[in-house]
Amino acid sequence: MNLNKDSQAIIINIVRNAARDIIMPHFRHLDADQIARKSTQLDLVTVADQACERYIAEKVADEFPDWSIVGEEAVADTPERLKDIATAETCMIIDPIDGTWNFANGLSDFGVIIAVVVKGVTVFGLLYDPVHDDYVYANKGEGAFLVRPDSEPVSLSVTPELEIEKMLGILSFYSYAPEVNRQLAVKSTAFARTHSLPSCHAYRQLAIDHFNFGLFLKMNPWDHAAGVMILEEAGGYCRLLNGSEYSPTMPNGKLLIAQSKEQWEKLAEWFEVEP
Repeated sequence: MNLNKDSQAIIINIVRNAARDIIMPHFRHLDADQIARKSTQLDLVTVADQACERYIAEKVADEFPDWSIVGEEAVADTPERLKDIATAETCMIIDPIDGTWNFANGLSDFGVIIAVVVKGVTVFGLLYDPVHDDYVYANKGEGAFLVRPDSEPVSLSVTPELEIEKMLGILSFYSYAPEVNRQLAVKSTAFARTHSLPSCHAYRQLAIDHFNFGLFLKMNPWDHAAGVMILEEAGGYCRLLNGSEYSPTMPNGKLLIAQSKEQWEKLAEWFEVEP
């Protein structure tokens, strides 16, 4: 079951309203007591994350009362909520502020990620940028699009780069154990450029064709469920390093995002000594 245009518009408007009324008023206006650590000094949560997730969840429940809702912050408090992604007929996954560390430190690379999953398969994905009020979205089987304010949607299509030394990549340095970061740093010297971005902007940049690949070593569903489907709708190729197809129900894995199967195979060979 894909979402019809009216349902898509309802979700997008809910997210835009949450960004306008909750996220942006807090951006660069957070007090120290409005920011807390979750697991490490890089893993933060703010009052805006919590308020935004509550707002989106409440509005979506009003509009779609039969849906299950899995939010990042709710899962932090109640981990068993994750099972709904696999068992619910329809489930919305919410990352209220992806890139919270950036948001809390006044950097503009953060966004809202929404995925709608039907029987464990993502059918709708949204990558929303609150700062610029624009978004990338896809409805499964209908292509991926970039929408800027007061503009018509632009269809997205990636163009594979097959020479490793010319590739631009997204690698999340400093997110993992020191020995993994060192391995990634050495591997990255083969490419023309690598950059670290949170998932919302990473997948946006990949879908818009500004970067050629991404390697992600954490499998939180709110980080990847929307982005993988969007990139595949733009012509990309996404698999775990072991060759398995991605599913938002996967708890663990190493996910390699590329622009084509041929490019993926070249990159998988390069990362064969898995980080």
